[in-house]
Amino acid sequence: MLSNIDKKIPIVLIVDDTPTNVKVVALALQELKYKIVIATNGETAIKMVERTRPDLILMDVMMPGMDGYEACKIIKQDEENKNIPVIFLTALTEKTNIIKGFDVGGVDFITKPFNNDELVSRVQTHLELKLTRDKLLNTTSYLEELNSVKDKMFSVIGHDLRSPLSGVKMTLDLLAHTDKFNDDEELRMTIDMLVKTTDEVYNLLDNLLGWAKSQSGNVNLIPEKVNLKDLVNSVHILNKGNLKYKNIQFESDIDEKLNVFIDLNSMNIVFRNLLSNAIKFTPDDGRIGVIARQDGDDVIIEVQDNGVGIPEENISKLFDNAQHVTTYGTNRESGSGLGLLLCHDFVTRNGGNISVESEVGKGTNFILKLPVANDKINKELEKSVN
Repeated sequence: MLSNIDKKIPIVLIVDDTPTNVKVVALALQELKYKIVIATNGETAIKMVERTRPDLILMDVMMPGMDGYEACKIIKQDEENKNIPVIFLTALTEKTNIIKGFDVGGVDFITKPFNNDELVSRVQTHLELKLTRDKLLNTTSYLEELNSVKDKMFSVIGHDLRSPLSGVKMTLDLLAHTDKFNDDEELRMTIDMLVKTTDEVYNLLDNLLGWAKSQSGNVNLIPEKVNLKDLVNSVHILNKGNLKYKNIQFESDIDEKLNVFIDLNSMNIVFRNLLSNAIKFTPDDGRIGVIARQDGDDVIIEVQDNGVGIPEENISKLFDNAQHVTTYGTNRESGSGLGLLLCHDFVTRNGGNISVESEVGKGTNFILKLPVANDKINKELEKSVN
C-alpha cells in the first residue's frame, strides 16, 4: 500500500463502467502527469481504494450493481479514506441527486458531457485542498507528539529534580538555624548565601513547572474556603530566611476571620511569588507589608514594599506574555520574569484580578481582588473556575 506522505505523484482513481468514458477522462488528465488507476464498477473501486489509497476519486454514478453513491458511502466508512475527495461524474442534474452525493461524502459534481478544462481545474483544486489537509493533519500529529514529549519531560523534571533540590534546601535551612556556626562569620555568610541561592533555584523550578502546566491547560483548580491570614503566614514562614538575610521587617494586617474562596495550591504560588518579588527588590533594612480588607463580595489584598520601585514604562509589561521583563534585585538576585506572569494567570483563573502601583525609589504595591468565601456566590464561581 502506498503512503500519502511518501507519494510525489498524485494518484487518481477513475470509476466508470463505460471504457469510452474512462478513456476520455484519462486523456483529459494526461497533461497533469498523474498516476491513473481504473475500476469498472463499485465493488472493484472499493478494492482499488484499499490497494492504492488514491488522492482523488472520479466516480460515475450510474453503474450496474453497486452505484457510485453506495460505493462512495462504503469507501468513506473507513477512517483512512475520510480525506480522499470524491467527485461524481453524472448526467443526473436534479437537486435531490446532488444532495445525495454530498450526503454520502462527495465533494463535487461534474455534469456529463463535461468540459475538459473544467474537469482539470476542479481536479487540481480538490487535490490541492487534500494536500493542504494532509499537511495540517501531519503537523497536528507532530505537534501532539511534541506536546506529549514535553509533558513527559516536565514530569521527569518535576519529580527527579525537585526532590533532591528540596532535600538540599531542607539541609541548608537546618544548617542556617544551627547556633554552632554563629562564631564563624565567614561560614555563616556562606551558608546564608547558599540558602538564598537554593531558594531562588527552587522558586525558579516551581515557576517553570507551574507556567508549563498553566499554558498547556493541565492545571485543575479546586476552589475552597481558605483562611487568608493562615495562607500569608505560611508563605511568610517559608521566606523567613531571605527576610532575615536582608534584615527586612515584615508586617501583616489581616483579620483572623477573613476567608477567601480560592484554589489553595495555585494561590500559594501567587503569594510566594509576590513576597519573594518584594524581598528581591527591597533593600537591606527595608519593610514589606501585607494588608487585607473585605469589600462587598471581594477581598482586597495589598502586598507593599518600600523598595526600588518599577519604571512606569515597565508596569504595563509585567503581565504581558508577549513581553519579557527581568531585573536584578537589590543584592543582584536573579529572576526569570515568569513569576508575575504566573501570578496574573492564576489570580485570573481564581476569579480575581491583579494590578500594580509603583514609583521609582519609593516602592511597589501589588493589589489583588479575590472572591470572599460565601456559600451562595461561590457555587456559581466554582462552576466557572476550570
